[in-house]
Amino acid sequence: MAKSLELFDALLDLDKPRIVFSSSGSLYAPSETFEVWEDSPLAPTSPYARTKQVMEMVLVDMAAATDLRAIMLRYFNPIGSDPDFRTGIYDPVPSHVLGRLVAAIRGDIESFMITGTGLPTRDGTGIRDYIHVWDLARAHVATVERFDSVLTIEQAPSTVINLGTGTGVTVRQLLAAFERVYGQAVPTVEGPPRPGDAIGAYANVDKARRLLRWHTELSLDEAIASALEWGASDERRSCLRGEKRS
Repeated sequence: MAKSLELFDALLDLDKPRIVFSSSGSLYAPSETFEVWEDSPLAPTSPYARTKQVMEMVLVDMAAATDLRAIMLRYFNPIGSDPDFRTGIYDPVPSHVLGRLVAAIRGDIESFMITGTGLPTRDGTGIRDYIHVWDLARAHVATVERFDSVLTIEQAPSTVINLGTGTGVTVRQLLAAFERVYGQAVPTVEGPPRPGDAIGAYANVDKARRLLRWHTELSLDEAIASALEWGASDERRSCLRGEKRS
């Protein structure tokens, strides 16, 4: 965080005061309806989420006291690959849910584990808002292009905007969608929730539509298909390099 403060000071010194900050939907407190707005209560439960909250507070204070201007984008759950497959899952055994599904069907892990099946959701599993990474990239372009007009409309030196699809998807629903796109069943086991796991939430995206004139265009199935294609191409690249998976 100290380095971020140094960066913000340097940008002010260079007369480059506009900042688009990558924040997180993991800041929000649990909601009975699971839908969260930008002004919903915050209750970060992990060190990662707490650092995002601290940096948001720093940006709000600096924007109020200096010429710095900030738009903080609260990402929900990015998944998938870009359309040209230049980027994708970089960890061979990732920790996030879609990466674990891909790893399970590739044989990199024995099975996909559903962690937590007795949660207060429609099917007992955690709920998330999965947004295609390309839609997320488009949102950044819209934010840069409309930066000044957004803050003018808000009549504030800084603001927060949710970036998601506006739809909650449970882990069981994601698994069903993955199997539909993949065309085969995924080896699956069930286990208890991990320490610190959140029940989840999904974004209200009215503000993004109004201020950025942006909305998601790519579906959950398209995101899954791109992740599968990236996984297949990554495996082909490994074979060409002569690498072997244990």
